[in-house]
Amino acid sequence: MIHLRRLLRAVLSVTVILGMSPSIAEPLKAHEIVYETSFKGIPAGSLVLTLTTGSSANAWHYETRALPNVLASLVINSSAREQGWFSVTTDGVIPQHYLLESGEKNSRHNTELSYDWTANHITGQVEGVALTISAPTQLQDVSSIRIAPTQDLLEGREPHEYTLLDGREIKTFVYTRIGSEHLKTALGDVDTVIFNSLRKGADPNGRSWRYWYAPSLGWLPVRIEQREGGSARLVFKARSLHWL
Repeated sequence: MIHLRRLLRAVLSVTVILGMSPSIAEPLKAHEIVYETSFKGIPAGSLVLTLTTGSSANAWHYETRALPNVLASLVINSSAREQGWFSVTTDGVIPQHYLLESGEKNSRHNTELSYDWTANHITGQVEGVALTISAPTQLQDVSSIRIAPTQDLLEGREPHEYTLLDGREIKTFVYTRIGSEHLKTALGDVDTVIFNSLRKGADPNGRSWRYWYAPSLGWLPVRIEQREGGSARLVFKARSLHWL
């Protein structure tokens, strides 16, 4: 099975703020957004991302679920769940706990991480193997990083890089604004800002991610592409958005 962590990388996004005063901060809003997915032009089902408030002030919970169609279900486990718990401060998104359940009877593919920001270290297991590492400041996981850029934009900040714990590896991604586009989407006509995300030090012509962010929709991406060799491999198009 291909698990969510491997198939659906974090929504790594950064934009330059357009027409928004740095002194005006909009709040992060609970929501559920559903994306239609396709692989090399072949429909693959849907991806559901749900953000809800946590049990304490500034605490949030994020869940990602794949709803594959019949063909995609051959490689994507529909029972898999990816969850992240994080807090939001003036410094941005700070992950607290991460859980990936593979959906298989054998839990050896599960991943669970806990963050101790007092000691700056992470403990847990990645695909059943114990992990204990030092945590650099501003480190994100593959769940929290989907919200971190949106929160920065809402706060009037213009991020440039994110450091990500992906499995057992720490990576840095650089974001570059490449333009803007007015899109006709299932959510209506929206103005978007387009950004490209590339791993630091990687081949510029290699695999990258591209995001179309809609300022009018709380800086959520309405289109996402994984690209390689100048063309899109994976495409995610927003199909519905509900504020919770």
